[in-house]
Amino acid sequence: MKGTAASILFVFSLITGVVGIPIGAILSAVMQGVLKNSSVPVMYGFFLGPVFIAMAIGFFIMKKEFDVKDHTKCSECKEKMDPMTEKDLLFKIPAREEQKYDDALHYLAENMERIGKMRDMEKYQRGCYVCVYQCRHCSKRLVRIKDFLPLRGTCLDKGTYYFDYAEFTNVRGKEDLF
Repeated sequence: MKGTAASILFVFSLITGVVGIPIGAILSAVMQGVLKNSSVPVMYGFFLGPVFIAMAIGFFIMKKEFDVKDHTKCSECKEKMDPMTEKDLLFKIPAREEQKYDDALHYLAENMERIGKMRDMEKYQRGCYVCVYQCRHCSKRLVRIKDFLPLRGTCLDKGTYYFDYAEFTNVRGKEDLF
């Protein structure tokens, strides 16, 4: 998702840069007439300056359209989703260190055990932070699970997963995510 969003941002900024070309050409022609014997860098500076400014404006306009950081935009109505709890809930999972699991939905839903503090985890045991988001507009819910391995005071990221709330709680068999 991040690569796709970055590509779209780059392409849109290039397209908006095209808008700067006529402005740059006009400025370049005017400045060449005013400065008569202007140097090549000055002439191209007046041409490329508006192009780069238009590209930067296009980049920043489109950047806020993409929620690349937490993917918390509703997949149905594209509205922003708000977290339903003030802070993420902590769960432990039986996975150890570099252990992998194939079906993240079923593995996490069936094996997560809620704990209060990080010290309730065994050494080399992985945990996950869970946050439930709800759409402002259509009330659709989304579960974000961030898998991690606590390691010497830091948390080594093992992946972030997003699931539909109804599907996740159906597999889990209970609604204990609040």
